[in-house]
Amino acid sequence: MGSSADSQSTLKVLRMAMEGCASIKLSDGETVLNHALWCAHQAMNAHCDSPVVVAALFHDIGHYLCAGDPELADYHRDREHATLGARWLARWFPLAVCAPVELHVDAKRYLVTVDADYRQRLGAGSLQSLNNQGGVMTSEEVSEFRRAEHFESALLVRQFDDVPFNGETLSPYLWYESIVVSVMR
Repeated sequence: MGSSADSQSTLKVLRMAMEGCASIKLSDGETVLNHALWCAHQAMNAHCDSPVVVAALFHDIGHYLCAGDPELADYHRDREHATLGARWLARWFPLAVCAPVELHVDAKRYLVTVDADYRQRLGAGSLQSLNNQGGVMTSEEVSEFRRAEHFESALLVRQFDDVPFNGETLSPYLWYESIVVSVMR
């Protein structure tokens, strides 16, 4: 990353965005912030590398970005939050962070397509959004997804995304900032 002032400015923007995520609820009633912290917590416990931890932390930031647009229907929020979030994060982070963020919705579609038992493990909100997000993949989409750079990391982020929050005490967002800084460009 550039200067220390640039880094501090970026951290302030990211911090404000994550604070804003505390007021946005997902379909299961969990806030985007708590869900993000839960996913990052799981990535840490799984000993993932820092880009995967940061991707898990920010994978749903697109919901925050979409929330301020009254013209954007819920369908489009569901469908576009991953791409929007990845593009927003690309100003500061490498592809190793942004690709799993962008691909985490397609990872769900992929897993529903290739794993017959996966659909049964999805929560009600994730099942509901599946149709808005494109549903089952075609064989061409499966092949394309498998060729995507960082698709394995996207599958990890998806795995963390799918685990229901169990009430554990979570570290606050500020705890992750040193990891966030470590992967910034």
